[in-house]
Amino acid sequence: MSVNNQNDKAEFQSRQFYSSYLLKELLYRWGRSLFVIGGVGLAVSMVILLPVLGQGFQSLAQLPFKNLDADLVVQQSKTESALPETMGLMIPYSAQPVAEKKWSSLRNIEGVTQVMGTVLLWNFAPGKFFSVSGIPLAPDVAVESGNNEDQENLIGPGRVKEWLIKGRMPESDKHEALVERHYGAFYKLKPGKTLEIGGEIFTITGVVDIQKGSQIASANFYLDISEARQLVKMDPGQVNQLFLRVSDPSKADAAKDAIQNILPNSSVVSADSFLSLLGTLSRLTGQFQQVTTIVAGILAMLLLIVFLRGAIGERQREAAILRAIGWNRKQVRKQLSAEAAFQGLIGGSVGVLLTWLAAQALSTLKFSLPNGLQKSNDPAAFLGSKYVAPAVEANLPLSIDPTLWLIAPITTAAVCGILGLWLAGQRLKGTPWGKIRA
Repeated sequence: MSVNNQNDKAEFQSRQFYSSYLLKELLYRWGRSLFVIGGVGLAVSMVILLPVLGQGFQSLAQLPFKNLDADLVVQQSKTESALPETMGLMIPYSAQPVAEKKWSSLRNIEGVTQVMGTVLLWNFAPGKFFSVSGIPLAPDVAVESGNNEDQENLIGPGRVKEWLIKGRMPESDKHEALVERHYGAFYKLKPGKTLEIGGEIFTITGVVDIQKGSQIASANFYLDISEARQLVKMDPGQVNQLFLRVSDPSKADAAKDAIQNILPNSSVVSADSFLSLLGTLSRLTGQFQQVTTIVAGILAMLLLIVFLRGAIGERQREAAILRAIGWNRKQVRKQLSAEAAFQGLIGGSVGVLLTWLAAQALSTLKFSLPNGLQKSNDPAAFLGSKYVAPAVEANLPLSIDPTLWLIAPITTAAVCGILGLWLAGQRLKGTPWGKIRA
């Protein structure tokens, strides 16, 4: 029993000595320790920051579709000039009518759970341009949206009921309309006022404030879809703007291909379509997130090897002295590996801290969100309209997963410990006397 107790005591003293030596060594060479910890932190931050940026840009690009409760927006274009030949109300060249039978077939595409059609119209007048959106207002929502859900579940601009800030919703077949807040303020339009649209007089019943990001499907006026069709003599059931919801984002690309097979001249817009508008960095971190993360991981691993190799290289003489006074090669490797792991633990925490600070700084950046599906839908681009829609900006939404504060340091410590054990083995080859002389 006494022999076992002595062995346990010796083992405890040995471990205590290793820990004490580790801390004294790191503090004695504090400059080198800070250099290694800083390098490890930089490598860890590089690996973490790219996915965080990618997720932030993805969230920013998805903001318009999130507020519209849709995943895809479809328009069928016509290969003609976007400039009008005559003044007055017209169907945009970028959004041509689609027969009900044709667009209803989009519901059969795998992954598509809801399809809703609207009517987008342009009105041209000297020095003045406005857009009109015909949306389902009548109780028979199933005819327009393809389901038996009530009006609360409409998607796209059909959600204007949620954006209503003054007045009431218009009623179908009553020649009533809603006005967008900024446009209404510019032209002094408010509930009770009347205006002419396509030769018909409409009464303003309410004012809507478009949710941030939803401007890709916004209009200056909203009225019943059947009345919008009558203004330009569209056939019953026809629409020229489609909003689709898919069950799983991973099925969006397949749905796009299927849509373009059914509507050959159509443009299908999704969140990924807007990533390119946010800049090169957004495309690299958003669309190619896996590739950039792998590349960053490889570069980070190379950095770790460089920093640890230099640190262990400086310890060759001390390691040789330890072996000369009785330590075996395994004990020295274990000691150097423990030092590398401890530096990795601190460096991992520093890396998360650097990432958090960078995320806080980058979150203050503002990015312009698109005001329309494409430039040809922008009212300000025609006839020198006096009214210019205000720019829509949003901060880059960046956040750090709280679990990273625990996972990153532990993972980095394990990686650095393994690398330290391997590098120590490479560096400690040869006799102790040879290392001391070198």
